[in-house]
Amino acid sequence: MADYLEKRRQLYYAVLTVPKALQTDLGLRFVKSTGTGDRRRAVIVASQYVAGWKLLIEQAKGNDTGFLADAMQFKDDIEKAQDAEYRDTLESVLLDRVGDMEQSHGFSQAKQFYDVAMGVQTPHSLHFNNWKSQLTISPRTVEQYTKDAQLFIEQFPVIEGVSKKEVSLWLDALSAKGVTKSIQKRIIKGCRNYWKYLSRYNIKKMVEDPFHQVILADKGKKKAPREPFEPHELVELWTMARDKHEDVLADLIVLGAYTGARIEELCSLMVKDVAEDVFNIIDSKTSAGVRAVPIHSHIKPIIKRLRDNSKDGYLLPNLTVGRFGDRSNTMSNRFSKLKVKVGHGRTKVFHSLRHTLVTTLVNAGVMEFHIADIVGHEKKGVTGNVYAKAISIDVKRVAIEKVSYPFPDFS
Repeated sequence: MADYLEKRRQLYYAVLTVPKALQTDLGLRFVKSTGTGDRRRAVIVASQYVAGWKLLIEQAKGNDTGFLADAMQFKDDIEKAQDAEYRDTLESVLLDRVGDMEQSHGFSQAKQFYDVAMGVQTPHSLHFNNWKSQLTISPRTVEQYTKDAQLFIEQFPVIEGVSKKEVSLWLDALSAKGVTKSIQKRIIKGCRNYWKYLSRYNIKKMVEDPFHQVILADKGKKKAPREPFEPHELVELWTMARDKHEDVLADLIVLGAYTGARIEELCSLMVKDVAEDVFNIIDSKTSAGVRAVPIHSHIKPIIKRLRDNSKDGYLLPNLTVGRFGDRSNTMSNRFSKLKVKVGHGRTKVFHSLRHTLVTTLVNAGVMEFHIADIVGHEKKGVTGNVYAKAISIDVKRVAIEKVSYPFPDFS
């Protein structure tokens, strides 16, 4: 710390040279009197000034350290103070810093800084990274939760500053900026996960659930449900994909129509998991999704071709792998563009193929619990849990063979 001190006449001054690249913005160096000729006391005062200046330098470099990082340093130093004189000196410097902050940033931020330094309020930096590291959801969801929680933290730097009223006002401000209610609901979902994690620490003045009913449903407005494709619409989609030489997409449409599988389940299917007459789906978003699905007799020629021609071990070859390891993103985008060109709107998506198969099976008289086994739905109710656990592949095959679409012969 001696390197940051200069004695001028009877007083010591804290000094810190600014890196050359930042001198245009911050000046050549920071200089401020410690107000004392006592070197021991001057070292204590200068350490806090220098910590604040270093924070400004990091922020000028583009590193978002947050203004409360310095407050936490004050808190640590005050708690570690070994004598009353040292503590009094630190608190005196703190009040000086708070006074400067009130002039430059206003009373609210200055008070927040002081409260954190004195241990009255809690910054999110104490818990945020630990929350993020313990998440066991998909990488894509972790990233989204993190971004949404960071928006929340930017609005509410300290935990004790969060209340239902303040959250509601924040959401009103987001609405004014054009943020839709569906996006707000997504943001709140990540924030609620983070808040639930914080609740284990019994933080004083932390409200129980500041997100309860902060987003009210629009009366009379309901999200349009997804609709199944009609059988002839499936053929139209498949035909257009073939005409555009989108052969993998055409095969994907057929597989979706005859299995009701989710798009990522199909794109992740490996040749080793596909026998002559059954798909073994082992990569699914739910435990119920792990299942065996009979291969419909009408598409066996397609399955044989795909198995025989695979070079990368996957049934659907040469798909682009996303940064989270998923293989379906590109195909999902291609399908969306295709269905729009055919003339379908938002209510019909790839997942609608799943609805088409379920509708077809229902109309064919297949039992609900058998359908659940085929498409990987959770079985609901006592009957489903007790009596529908041992559906054989042969029973499912009988059900699948009841599905009929106006596709041409694939031989």
